[in-house]
Amino acid sequence: MLEFNRNRFAEDPVGKRIQFHEAPIQDLPFEADTFDLVWSSRAVHHLADPLTGVTELARVVAPGGRLAIREGGVAARFMPTTMELTGTGLNERLADAMESWFASHVHFAEDAVPYSYGWTQLLRDSGLPNVSAKTFVHEFVQPFTEEQQTFLLGGLTRWAEDEGREAYLSGADRSALKRLIDPDDNEYVFNRPDLHFIEGITVYVGSSA
Repeated sequence: MLEFNRNRFAEDPVGKRIQFHEAPIQDLPFEADTFDLVWSSRAVHHLADPLTGVTELARVVAPGGRLAIREGGVAARFMPTTMELTGTGLNERLADAMESWFASHVHFAEDAVPYSYGWTQLLRDSGLPNVSAKTFVHEFVQPFTEEQQTFLLGGLTRWAEDEGREAYLSGADRSALKRLIDPDDNEYVFNRPDLHFIEGITVYVGSSA
């Protein structure tokens, strides 16, 4: 990613002002109180110790500056609530499976330091007492672009075919998903005219003032 972006901005007048650094979030190579804005997008939830990571991000925020983290939100869904093949609630079952799978792979890893509060409290515990949140709705309907369809299909395919996720869904749901992703099956999901993708993307902002 660093190399990609260095090349992408190499000849751009504004891009030439951008500096790229590689370092652990828990040990940033910057002095305290350096930046007016620190932005982190869907990175903190991968940390075994999220409080340590966010506290380090907060350390480099200048007085009056802000730390913005894009995390949480409202789970994505794009299929109707009820379908003949799957019954009612497949979207919700997929969302629950994702939470369980993620918790078992990150939050309960051997080096995990459990944190049992939400994102707003995480910012407060990092030393930023003034916290706000804003959720942005991302949605699209048919006809889907090729990129949108590839994105949606990928989300279903990993649950239908990844053996490491098999324990998180029922056999019936896994079988149904295999039919939904098969373009030769009459249940192929993109044969339906009623698909609507919607997701809530939340940004949490913390500041000292």
